Amino acid sequence: MSDGPSASGAGQERATPVRRRARPPSARAIEREQEIYETAAEIFHVKGYAATTLQDIAQAVGLLKGSLYYYIDSKEDLLYRITRTIHENARANLDAARAMPGPPVEKLHALVGGHVRAFGSRLTSIRVFYTEYAVLTGDRRRQIMTERRDYEEYVYTLVREGCTDGSFCPELDVRVVGNAVLTMVNSVYLWYRPERDGPIDVIATKYADFAIGGLRCAPGHDHQVPSTGARPRKSGGGGG
Repeated sequence: MSDGPSASGAGQERATPVRRRARPPSARAIEREQEIYETAAEIFHVKGYAATTLQDIAQAVGLLKGSLYYYIDSKEDLLYRITRTIHENARANLDAARAMPGPPVEKLHALVGGHVRAFGSRLTSIRVFYTEYAVLTGDRRRQIMTERRDYEEYVYTLVREGCTDGSFCPELDVRVVGNAVLTMVNSVYLWYRPERDGPIDVIATKYADFAIGGLRCAPGHDHQVPSTGARPRKSGGGGG
């Protein structure tokens, strides 16, 4: 096995024989597997994915390198599992926002708040996700990119619906401001430190309030909400 870069520039390490457990794993095995993924995230964060070897991970969790193959087939398995966990949490947040009653503005507020809370509680994995997910190959990468687009489209939908019902300024460019909101929440991991910045719940609420406030019309820039598909017109003489 090589620790050098693969064709994708990723430094893949692969097991020779494929291992698969013949029976369901025990609770201890599941706990051990989770420990391996969490340790891998820590090491990927410190050393980078390409520079990390399976020997590094095995040593950190107190296993022989060969014993890792009971849990994984390759180093990419570890990165994919870290990425999948982040996306499963994002999907849960999206589904919760979709299911809640109320107008688009409340759904977007909940989505932004939930997004920031999830990031703040998994900082190491989030950092690995954003710096290394492009290393994933084939169907794994396509799946991740499809799920990202689904999440983005839901944000665009909420902004569009909010513009239509008058919650947000109807002159907004949905794609531009949708990407602005996503970029804002996705960058939390770059600066947030719990010991310095306080509870993530407080940060999440501030982010959500700020995002919603930024989508509303500025003072003196009011609009009539149209009952048809016609373009909204400005009311009064307020400048925008």
